[in-house]
Amino acid sequence: MTFDDLYDKIEKGEITKKEAKKEFSLNWLETASNYIADVNRETRIGIPEIIYGEYKSKKQTIEITDTLLKEYPRVLISRSPFNKEINEHYKKSHQINISPNLIVIGDMPEPKGAVLVISAGAADHPVATESLLTLKSLGVEPLIFEDRGIAHPTRVLDAVKTGIERDVSSVIVVAGMEGALAPFVASLVSLPVIGVPTSVGYGFRAKEAALTSMLASCAPNLAVVNIDGGVRAAIITGLITKNRDICTN
Repeated sequence: MTFDDLYDKIEKGEITKKEAKKEFSLNWLETASNYIADVNRETRIGIPEIIYGEYKSKKQTIEITDTLLKEYPRVLISRSPFNKEINEHYKKSHQINISPNLIVIGDMPEPKGAVLVISAGAADHPVATESLLTLKSLGVEPLIFEDRGIAHPTRVLDAVKTGIERDVSSVIVVAGMEGALAPFVASLVSLPVIGVPTSVGYGFRAKEAALTSMLASCAPNLAVVNIDGGVRAAIITGLITKNRDICTN
């Protein structure tokens, strides 16, 4: 339960002040076998628990997920090699949203606000959908436009137009190769743009070229996360959106 959720419940009279205080008690950490699960992270910073699954066994991942699901309606599992097995384990008991790099177990919140997500090509799809699912898990609507590479820049314009019409709070641009799509999009909007360089390309320093290019961009409204950092870009833009909503209400 996030701080906003607690506040809403107090305001509606669904929980008492005493019950709310209990949520913020010292009982913030629980042990999942030999692993410490931070079950209060979403309440504290508005970000659901994300399990980095790349080096965890299937058993470890499920064990931690079970503990977190006792406290929260959803858990994100990033870069697990066991997505298929995890899906089979939970599909009868929980809603599952799955992409190549991320699986979300549990119900998604109602969306408030929107973020525009633009990716350059089909090779960027795994990272773009990682951002998409993360935004949904934060309660933010992703407006996604894929295959909008700089080789045909007019394809970008309708995506940007839609984003402006829908009053998005910010933009995520996912691109590999030379990463030129991110500064191009940034030059078109008066919004924060988060560039996600992907490990897509060939030749000299290919998997670093997009990162170097985005970091060196002269677009002042463009910030850059690390290579293939779809989750981080979504969290940043999701928090921008949620705080924008708070400030305007």
